[in-house]
Amino acid sequence: MSVVTNRTESDWNDIVISSGLVPAVSGNAAVVLEKRYLARDEQGRVVETAAGMFERIARYIAGADFRYGVKAADVGATATRFYEMMASLEFIPNSPTLMNAGRPLGQLAACFVLPVGDSMEDIFDSIKNMALIHKSGGGTGFSFSRLRPKNDMVRSTAGVSSGPVSFMNIFNAATETVKQGGTRRGANMAILAVDHPDILEFIAAKEDGSVLTNFNCSVAITDAFMSAVENDAEYDLVNPRTGDAVTRLRAREVFDLIVRKAWQNGEPGIVFIDRINAANPLKKVGMIESTNPCVTADTVVLTSEGPRAVRELVGRPFNALVNGVAHSSTSEGFFGTGVKPVLRLRTREGYEVRLTADHPVLRASSVTRHTLETEWTRAGELAPGDRICIHNHRANPGWSGRYGFGEGYLTGLLVGDGTIKKDKAVISVWPRRMAADGTAPANTVMACAEEYARALPHRADFGGFFEVSGRGEYRMSTAAIKSICDELGIVPGNKRITPALEACSSEFNRGFLRGLFDADGSVQGSQSKGVSVRLAQSDDETLRAVQRMLLRFGIASSVYEERRPEGKSVLPDGRGGSRAFGTRAQHELIIANDNLHVFNDIIGFSDEDKALRLRTLISSYRRTMNRERFLARVESIRPDGVEEVFDVRVPGINRFDGGGMVLHNCGEQPLLPYESCNLGSINLARCVSNGNGKPSIDYEKLAALTRDAVHFLDNVIDLNRYPLPEIREMTLANRKIGLGIMGFADMLIRLGVPYDSDEAIDIAEGVMSAIQEESKKASRALAEKRGAFPNFALSEFAERSEAPPRNATTTTIAPTGTISIIADTTSGIEPIFALAFVRNVMDNSALVEVNPLFERVARERGFYSEELMKRVAAEGTVAHMDEVPEDVRRVFVTAHDITPESHVRIQAAFQRFVDNAVSKTVNFPNEAAVDDIDKVYRMAYAMGCKGVTVYRDGSRENQVLEVKRDAPPVPADIPHHLLPRSRGEVTYGSTRKMSTGCGALYVTINQDDEGLFEVFATMGKSGGCAASQTEAVSRLISLSLRCGIEPAQIIKQLKGVRCPNQAWEKGGRIYSCADAIAKALERHLGVDSREGQGSEAAKNAAETNGKGSDAVMVGVCPDCYGPLEFESGCSVCRMCGFSRCG
Repeated sequence: MSVVTNRTESDWNDIVISSGLVPAVSGNAAVVLEKRYLARDEQGRVVETAAGMFERIARYIAGADFRYGVKAADVGATATRFYEMMASLEFIPNSPTLMNAGRPLGQLAACFVLPVGDSMEDIFDSIKNMALIHKSGGGTGFSFSRLRPKNDMVRSTAGVSSGPVSFMNIFNAATETVKQGGTRRGANMAILAVDHPDILEFIAAKEDGSVLTNFNCSVAITDAFMSAVENDAEYDLVNPRTGDAVTRLRAREVFDLIVRKAWQNGEPGIVFIDRINAANPLKKVGMIESTNPCVTADTVVLTSEGPRAVRELVGRPFNALVNGVAHSSTSEGFFGTGVKPVLRLRTREGYEVRLTADHPVLRASSVTRHTLETEWTRAGELAPGDRICIHNHRANPGWSGRYGFGEGYLTGLLVGDGTIKKDKAVISVWPRRMAADGTAPANTVMACAEEYARALPHRADFGGFFEVSGRGEYRMSTAAIKSICDELGIVPGNKRITPALEACSSEFNRGFLRGLFDADGSVQGSQSKGVSVRLAQSDDETLRAVQRMLLRFGIASSVYEERRPEGKSVLPDGRGGSRAFGTRAQHELIIANDNLHVFNDIIGFSDEDKALRLRTLISSYRRTMNRERFLARVESIRPDGVEEVFDVRVPGINRFDGGGMVLHNCGEQPLLPYESCNLGSINLARCVSNGNGKPSIDYEKLAALTRDAVHFLDNVIDLNRYPLPEIREMTLANRKIGLGIMGFADMLIRLGVPYDSDEAIDIAEGVMSAIQEESKKASRALAEKRGAFPNFALSEFAERSEAPPRNATTTTIAPTGTISIIADTTSGIEPIFALAFVRNVMDNSALVEVNPLFERVARERGFYSEELMKRVAAEGTVAHMDEVPEDVRRVFVTAHDITPESHVRIQAAFQRFVDNAVSKTVNFPNEAAVDDIDKVYRMAYAMGCKGVTVYRDGSRENQVLEVKRDAPPVPADIPHHLLPRSRGEVTYGSTRKMSTGCGALYVTINQDDEGLFEVFATMGKSGGCAASQTEAVSRLISLSLRCGIEPAQIIKQLKGVRCPNQAWEKGGRIYSCADAIAKALERHLGVDSREGQGSEAAKNAAETNGKGSDAVMVGVCPDCYGPLEFESGCSVCRMCGFSRCG
């Protein structure tokens, strides 16, 4: 592949676009483009048209093809396609690409993930990096879960820490001072793990709407937490610095607090972090931010050095043997992750391991005679009877280590039938046959044992085996084996298999197993009843160790407990007689199926009787023995204490052998540090055709747009000027793109399908599955030409042996507030917010603007009228307008006409076919109850969403609307000469907090027995002209009241006075401080001007963007002073395109 890297700016400027298409942008889009996107000269004059902007972007992005040796003509054809899909408003990239492609700044990504480490240096490095990103026009996301909690120890200063929320305020303040790309303040996303000790403070952090104004906050919730919520159980809060559980909380109480705060003001949102992890194809590229699945220090892991306990692998690399093949760990090997509750997982066959509840275990999801399908399942979610995978190590080449086969064989005989004394080890053998003269013939076990013993250091008078008179027993004493046993921890009174014994060479292990089976093993059965090799022991721990050792050679077995219960047996008393002795319960290990072949070939018997019987029975099989599937059934999984646990990463294979089971390696992270969002959206409203007079989805067009959009977004990755080198490195390594959609609601309307219908669910799934499938094909096609993303070898694609894609992920549904205005369509997958609204123009005239689809249908169906449109503008919905046909009302539903459950169902339908998250807001009317939010959160989890954002209309306000009451009567006559009445000893009144563009205004209204008496107005911030003028106004109002001036006349004079800094308060606009005082007086008197009649209602409709009580208003736009709407988790102005999310 020829790669060109030295192209200059003139190269892409010279690309020829062959298209006569002129963008048909709406009036709103023209305003947004001029204000935010079109290029300007040094004097600030616009020097670019919409067509020129799209040409600039198309040429620049297509120019990346030069890097891959593409010919100029082909690059021109690509640029033409890029231009036409943007100019036709069928695809729009994210805002930074619109602003900066082909211009000096060159930063094309929308958002970035920055790590926040637990040190002062790391924290302020993150703040600096955040500022650089905001300066370049991007937004930032942070997980604060690594920061130590409030009041935790700080060793360097001998003080205490202030905690994540305190540092978030510093990030927030820094954001205030940096303009995003020179046009607006930056936007931040904050996440804290639900098990962080400061989680309660984080949940309530935005209770005061004046703090953390530059953050959207979400709680990272785990599956284990949701399980605890369901079971009303407690869960641990874990200090991230130490890994120690510091306290426990009732999960349901924490969940209820999240719900209540979301009901109050829409935050925090929630993200289901484990679900995000499960879909992350790059789990082993980084560490997870919320939770680490782990195993205990005594877990035995099979490595190329042999079996090793986890504690021996901490802090150093090793090669993990996975199904007999070696795979390297990362350089740190196992690493501690704290002290956590652990479970003991035990199978019916006898295998067991101790691990945390969130540790993934490979489970067999489907087993047939010829197929085996598997999936990762967290240990805490396994159930008795589940089949899990154990390792098939038949390809294991063995491992080096201490001692050889002979030492192992003698040790096996000793453990089976022997005694350890202080100075020697005594091995006993009972020959199977006796000669007529009472002597034993040549015995292969004795012969082998003597041969191996003579190869060891021994005394000159060593005589091998000697007979024990009257017992039929032969014994051999050896100091050399005693010395080996001492080193392996096998001592008098503890004749067990030790970790040190298992860690010896594979030859020693093989010899040990042969010696043990020669001593205590047997061959039983027949072809008709089944052949097996068995080992009986009174110590079940010995059998489990043997089971592990056998599995390392590819021999699966089962352990059966208490095959013979404890009792009494008549045995020799050592004095020539016999008597009854108490006997322990006997347990048995059984080897069957084709494991017998492997046992015979690798372990075998030296005992000639057993060896002959096994060979004979195996050879008698007329058909192939049942093959081993290397599966075990879960018997139990129970809590097993709290202790230190450990984690590991095994790149390329993502698993290891823990106690014989196939366990997932642990390193996971849903959002990798320094990754960036590279986004663009297809306009679904433009993918509806009207063939044969009936609207339908044009899937061919959708597929073509998807292919070109993937090409476009992949080029963006190459051309982006990244604000940090770490971001560039990570983004290029993973090449993630986020192709999304907008205009879904408009598509449904064109198809005549209600948003809250089963048919809409089907359409959502059909459209998104088509985009997902085509985006993967396009990415693989690019990989064939350009190569896979560099981290492919570490991905699950490689693990599954799939064709390599160019991009680790391809789909995301992100907020599209501003770009959907440019595309003249509905935002993302949101429903329409209002069917009509009133726009105030410069001469204060009110123009009613109607949704064009609704207006067209109204005219075609004959129910259009100016009066109806004004009503629609005032109410925002036609749900209760009888003059509108029922089928039209059913299709033209708005956000608050739709039940919260329907919102979640749509989000879940899209989520099933999206790589990353789906951005959507579940809107609630103001009267929604806390339980309604609770229901939606639980429903979102149950339906597979990766997170959920809710917003209750008016929930960002601190006060509720008051009921309108009649105003006091106005005196009939007013004196010509007015004198203020004197102040009595006692007055009484109230103070109201009003939101203004200058800040919080506190208006105190006092009265005496004759009525209103005085007004004091104080700014939340002291000093300045605004404060002094407000004081002057309040003094004059007090004077007027004391002189008997009717309050209604004062209100009339003050109300509507305007200043440049306006605000939204209680669903209406506050034009100035004077206007705020007037409205405070109204409310004190029980008069709410927002409930006026006639033309006043129309005026108020204009002030609230025509959405009436259904409007999702969250403030005033800082640029055009229009209303801000809350959609897809973000505040957006549809008048000028301002967005707090960038």
